[in-house]
Amino acid sequence: MPPNWPVDDVPAARPDWRERLALGADLALIGIAVTALALPVVTAPAALATGSAAVRTRYADGRLPRWRPLLRQYRRGVLPGLPALLAAAVLLIDLVAVRGGWVPGGPVLLGITAVVTAWLAGVAALTLVALGRDPELPWRTAAGWAWDHPKAATVLALIGVIALFLVLAVPVTLPLMVGFHLFAVHLLSDRLAPA
Repeated sequence: MPPNWPVDDVPAARPDWRERLALGADLALIGIAVTALALPVVTAPAALATGSAAVRTRYADGRLPRWRPLLRQYRRGVLPGLPALLAAAVLLIDLVAVRGGWVPGGPVLLGITAVVTAWLAGVAALTLVALGRDPELPWRTAAGWAWDHPKAATVLALIGVIALFLVLAVPVTLPLMVGFHLFAVHLLSDRLAPA
C-alpha cells in the first residue's frame, strides 16, 4: 500500500512572453489615446475616465474594449469632469504661489500643500478606478467612494508620485506612462479597495 503523501496544488499557468508583450502594447496604445484625447485640457478628466474603463476591460477580460462605448463615455464625461479639472488647476496655482514666495509660509506650507495635493491625486486616481469599474456611475458617487478609502488613496498617491518622477526624468514617456499607471492603479485598488 503506497503512502498517502501530501499532494501539492498544480500552479496556475503563467502567461508566456507573447501575452505580456500584447498587454504592454495595449497599455501603451491606451496611454497614447488618452494623451491625445486630453490635449484640449478641458477634456482631460473625461479622457482619463475613458482610459480607466479601457484599462479595466483589458485587465479583467484580457482584450481591448470596443471603441463605441468608450467614445460614448468620453462624450458624457466632459461636463462632469470640469469640477475636477478646476480643483486641479486651483491646487496647481496654489503650489506655484507657495513655491514662488507669493504666499507667506515658506517651505513648511509648501511641504504641507504638496502632501495634500499628492493625497488628493490618490483620491482622484481611486475615483478613476470606480469610473473604470462602472462607467455608468455618477462622478460624485465615485469620488465619495474614493474618499471613503483613505488607505487605498494613500498608496495610490505614492504610486502617482513615483510615476511623476519617472515622467519628469524622461518626459517623452508621458503617453506610455498614462496607460501603465492606470493599470497599476487598477491592480492595486483591487487588492486595497475591492468593489
